[in-house]
Amino acid sequence: MSQHRVATIEPWHITEEQFRPERNEISESLFSLANEYMGTRGNFEEGFGGETLCGCYIGGIYVKEQQAYPWKRKAFPDSTNSMVNTANWLEILVEVDGEPLDLHSSQVSEYRRSLDMRQGILSRQLVFTTRSGAVTHLSWERFVSHDDSHLGAIRLSVQALGHARPVKLTFAIDGQKENRDHATCRVHTRMVLQGATDSDAFLLSNIVTTGQYTIHRMHVEVAALRDLRREYLKSDKRVASVLTFIPEPGVEHVFDKMVSVWTSRDAGHPHGLILKSENRTTVDAAQEKEVVEFLMEKSRANLALYEGGGFDRARTAHAKKVAHLWDRCDVEIEGDPAAQQGIRYCSFQLLSTYRGQDSFLNIGPKGYSGECYNGRTFWDTESYCLPFYLFNNPDSVKKLLEYRYNGLDAARAQAKEFGYRGAIFPWTTLDGTEDTPVWEYWMGEIHINAIIGYAIFVYTHVTGDKSYLQTHGAEMLIELARFWSSRATFIPFRNGYAINRVMGPNEFAQGVNNDWYTNYMAKWLLEYALQAVTEVQAEAPEHFNEAVRKTGFERAELDLWRTVAEKLILNYNPELDVFVENDIYLSLNPMSREELDRDRDYPIERKWTIPKIHSQQISKQPDVLLAMFLLRDRFTAHEKRQNYSFYEQRCVHTSSLSPSIHSILACDVGRYNQAYEYYLWSSRLDLDNFNNNTEEGLHISSMSGTWLNIVCGFGGLTYTGPLLEFSPILPPGWTAYRFKFVYRDRTIQVGVKGDEVSLCLLAGEKIAVKLYGKEVELSREPLTAPISPAFLNRPQPKAILFDLDGVIVDTACLHYRAWKHIADQEGIFFDSHVNERLKGVSRRQSLDIILEHAPRSYSEEGIEVLMRIKNDIYVESLQTLTDLDILPGIICFLDELHAAGFKTAIVSASRNAGVILKRIGLDGRFDEVVTGEHTKMSKPDPEGLLLASRLLGIPAESCVVIEDAAAGVKAAASASMKSIGIGDKTLLHQADYTLPSTLYLSLEKVRALY
Repeated sequence: MSQHRVATIEPWHITEEQFRPERNEISESLFSLANEYMGTRGNFEEGFGGETLCGCYIGGIYVKEQQAYPWKRKAFPDSTNSMVNTANWLEILVEVDGEPLDLHSSQVSEYRRSLDMRQGILSRQLVFTTRSGAVTHLSWERFVSHDDSHLGAIRLSVQALGHARPVKLTFAIDGQKENRDHATCRVHTRMVLQGATDSDAFLLSNIVTTGQYTIHRMHVEVAALRDLRREYLKSDKRVASVLTFIPEPGVEHVFDKMVSVWTSRDAGHPHGLILKSENRTTVDAAQEKEVVEFLMEKSRANLALYEGGGFDRARTAHAKKVAHLWDRCDVEIEGDPAAQQGIRYCSFQLLSTYRGQDSFLNIGPKGYSGECYNGRTFWDTESYCLPFYLFNNPDSVKKLLEYRYNGLDAARAQAKEFGYRGAIFPWTTLDGTEDTPVWEYWMGEIHINAIIGYAIFVYTHVTGDKSYLQTHGAEMLIELARFWSSRATFIPFRNGYAINRVMGPNEFAQGVNNDWYTNYMAKWLLEYALQAVTEVQAEAPEHFNEAVRKTGFERAELDLWRTVAEKLILNYNPELDVFVENDIYLSLNPMSREELDRDRDYPIERKWTIPKIHSQQISKQPDVLLAMFLLRDRFTAHEKRQNYSFYEQRCVHTSSLSPSIHSILACDVGRYNQAYEYYLWSSRLDLDNFNNNTEEGLHISSMSGTWLNIVCGFGGLTYTGPLLEFSPILPPGWTAYRFKFVYRDRTIQVGVKGDEVSLCLLAGEKIAVKLYGKEVELSREPLTAPISPAFLNRPQPKAILFDLDGVIVDTACLHYRAWKHIADQEGIFFDSHVNERLKGVSRRQSLDIILEHAPRSYSEEGIEVLMRIKNDIYVESLQTLTDLDILPGIICFLDELHAAGFKTAIVSASRNAGVILKRIGLDGRFDEVVTGEHTKMSKPDPEGLLLASRLLGIPAESCVVIEDAAAGVKAAASASMKSIGIGDKTLLHQADYTLPSTLYLSLEKVRALY
């Protein structure tokens, strides 16, 4: 991951000590600032002549564009909304001695840019040397205020080093830029008013398709400066204040640019003055006049607050507010600076993206850091983002729930248009209506209509506040349950209800029937709606009656919900012992992600054809496993282990949402090393540009998953049951960590240090929780306990036990030819399919299998003769073996194991193992060799494996078996050993992990099992 790293590793800072133009857009994303109301990318104030996305965005300000379809069907949306790239208020052009500063072409040195996350301040400094030899030190400080949401501020300091050449600074607001990518090429904004005077400069613009208005007003303050000349410029969609002066050598000249931003949303128009269903692009003159006057007055009054030293006052208030936010949610990690920086960066961006001040704003997957996904709201809000805000600022989650309620009428209309009852919420939206341009997604990913109900449950359950459930939640749950009960179809031959033609979280499986996640969450929603509606009727009859009035609800509907919930199809395969992702999943080809190439195959969505994707057992992100996280108290440890082992190796993680959930479940099933690796992936996904797309914007939803990763994964917090439950572990390399969160008006702190856990109630009344399954009471007095003995005494891999045939050397063809000779001689049918059953079993057992097809019976003496003939043929063929027959990757793997101090052994049913090892030059390379001569029983009996374990002096739990036969994998399980299968994933489904070839064996793969 570090090969893509942009910033140095520091606990509280993101620092870029060298500017690399080819990574400029990545850095622009990383150095983004926001305060929910507005945000900017980390653009240079002076601009950049190379590749750049100059982006300044305001929450809820968007354009409407016509949808373009090659063909259009009934109910397809006519238009879509996209977040607007509004006026660039950052601009401060710099010229020294007539030469403009541009890091794309200028000579600069001593460059440093740093984001101070503790204070929310972005700073930059450099030395600019002109072609004429004038050397100038420049530094910038920038923040988007968390104290005053309308305020952005920049301080520029200029220090001439040994020269007195003219300096020209142009402080501008530039509204000329449009979004980088729009469905149409039309210009989306028009200028309403603009002005530039001694006191300030402003741009007041109108988004023509939505009837929204924005104003950017700036004031530039500078200390007394001799011979300062000011000039004010106005041009099309641009205003500027130009300052020219002769610097005093060695003296630092400071300039403060204060900007106030307001929109028509502040005047009470959350979605603009033109509805999405309307085609007009003009607003009534009287309405426009009212909004314009409001914006002019508010922005002028707001900026007046910061006259006369306003930058310092605003900076202090902003930093104080940011410190208060950190006090709620900081996660402290000791012993792992990269992990510490990762979680702090994620938390900082989450705090910046959303604060819950506006029920008409939601969380875009990129926040305010880029234009990918167009600023729209996805299901990520409820599935990934909600817990971070819920446990740090519960009131903000109520705003998120209100946001969905604001869109309930639009959701009802969409359900009606599709012929269903209830409500269908949009897959992506800005104003409550569907904005997704690709119909497969908004018609397929209907599972959003369960996660919204889940959000109501989690908010109510965690806070204990039933007010939303009673006032709005019950009404929403009625409509959601109606939808699911009408969307499900009864299938007589399966005696169950199916939900067909959908797409689950795994977006590589499109148009499938009975996606497991979708059906499970729909079943859960119906059950919860039954409970919640009944509860509201009993506890708040006036609110229940209001919900009945609004929805026309009838009690008879409850019976239908109950019936559908009880009979919803949830596919399960008893042989594999896993929940099956959809009806056709097991009919597809097992995928081995080790065979994928980063350059050739990633991103899969762009490199593979759709038929190729649809032919594979491949997951973009967790599907079954996501449900196991969201409702983890409903699944047994065995169910988690089985399904994690099966699906983890089929997931390619091309969604940023994937690593964190895998990490959490890896903790649940005891794969702690793998959990840590997935955590690093999630927490540093943008900092190390792991997915190679940080330039498009930050992965805000993944950042929420990172917080969950620590709290619910390493901290073991489960919050969906009757009591909070904790089962903390200490990740590899960490010496300690601490986090705190809010739960039912209480603040709880969890700390882990060394081998001890500490739980403490920092605020609120005493509360009962569970620690490692045992009920305890939390109070102001810290409760300390040892980490679970199961974790402290967990086994670590120390020995590798290799099968011989098919793992070290491929002698299968030699066995096959020998057995084929016997079968042909005796007139017995024998082919490669029968031969598969012989893998890993003894010579006698192999012959018994072959003789199942024999036309006559054989005496014991006859059987002995056949086995001798077979062995003679086989032994003779062994003389052809050389070191060239060693399977790929084995030598390197052995070297890696020995260098790491691992013990190794051969465990084979073959009595010729010694001969084979000598022929291929590996005799002496293993600490022990156990063959059929040392054991009475053959695989799947674990006798040979257990003998090898004893001879090596390594406990069975610390041994990993490498096998190519199902019998050997079963033997490993019987011996309580981990196993890595080599071959077909389906045939070796009982292995903990399966590789397509020995070429991919590595110590990393071994350690990932523990």
